[in-house]
Amino acid sequence: MYNMENRCLLWAIRSLVQEGIERIDAVNLSSMLSSNAAVKKKIKEYNIGEIEDFIAMSSYAARHTIEEYKLLVKRVITLSYKRDLLKTLEEVKALALNDSAQLTEIDAMVSSKLNELTQSYIVANEVENYGDKIDEIWEEIKKRRQVTDAIPNKYPLLGQYFSFEPGELYLISARMKMGKSALFLNYAQYLCEAGVPTLYLDTEMSDVRFSERLISNISGVEVAKVRNGNYSREEESRIMAAIQRIKKYPFVHLFIPDFTDEQVFAVIKILKYKMNLKFVIYDYIKGNTTSSSELYNILGARCDKLKEIAGIENIPILAGAQLNRENRVADSDKLERYVTVSMYWRQKTQEEEDEEGPECGNFCMNVALNRMGEQMDSDEKINFKFDGNRMRITEAKQYQKKASPFD
Repeated sequence: MYNMENRCLLWAIRSLVQEGIERIDAVNLSSMLSSNAAVKKKIKEYNIGEIEDFIAMSSYAARHTIEEYKLLVKRVITLSYKRDLLKTLEEVKALALNDSAQLTEIDAMVSSKLNELTQSYIVANEVENYGDKIDEIWEEIKKRRQVTDAIPNKYPLLGQYFSFEPGELYLISARMKMGKSALFLNYAQYLCEAGVPTLYLDTEMSDVRFSERLISNISGVEVAKVRNGNYSREEESRIMAAIQRIKKYPFVHLFIPDFTDEQVFAVIKILKYKMNLKFVIYDYIKGNTTSSSELYNILGARCDKLKEIAGIENIPILAGAQLNRENRVADSDKLERYVTVSMYWRQKTQEEEDEEGPECGNFCMNVALNRMGEQMDSDEKINFKFDGNRMRITEAKQYQKKASPFD
């Protein structure tokens, strides 16, 4: 259940720390290993040169945030718990196979042993009188008032509900071919114009297709013209100006139809150091299985992983998901248990457009779940104008339903 050499090294490091030594080097580590005959016997294959290599390599394996260390600690504690649980079960098994053991004796042993494990691993360090930590919590509340690294929402009316805060996951769901990617592109363009280093993980569009749309969005020249070249000289000038603007964007677009969790984590981690990455767009969460139950598990696991990465890297992630025919995101509950804000994006019905008028737009957004504040009722919405020819999405006039004389 554990590596003996690593156990010896951990013992030596802990002993040095307990003696007040803060800087661990090959000399004092080797001396501590040699100070105990049993440890020395176990570790005899290590020499000074190998200890130096061990210390040099440790810098590559080191973690740099509390959250990363917590994940490692959780892994170590889980393995330790499993090891002790197996030992306990062996003791119970031995007693259960003893012909003279009585029911009450076996039951008492099972209860006491499992209670000991629970107290040691799960309860001991987590239960604290709330009054003893309220002062610390209050200080944290006051610090959050001063948070300046939240990114304002592109759309002011949506901004009344939430901004993009580091460590949080935001989910936009929509039916197939209803402009999810266009909405994400609009957010990407807004972030880049604001100088926010942004990563766009794209499971749908190649660099070429994405660039056609981005150039259209910036230049105002229709996507079809950008694609086929049937544009005027004035439009060509706008296209070239858009390309020059894009060159200055702190932006990375990666097209991989089926990202793995490891790829997502690695790319984000690299770009955090390479370009001081501040925002991630993931377009979109999906699975490649025809089994509904398996798909639900895949989508839930991916959403969970994105939330975990957002927390570890302290960065906001805006992700998309596809609604099915019942206007659900596979198992919506499984996805939404991990998100900070969940939104539904849809095209307005013909009846809505006729009643509200063209100035109120052709698309709308509903904030279905908001752990940061106010959320909407299912019949509430924010109106948007989606110009699919130019990939532009803007807030539209908000419709005020006329009061009935019978109200």
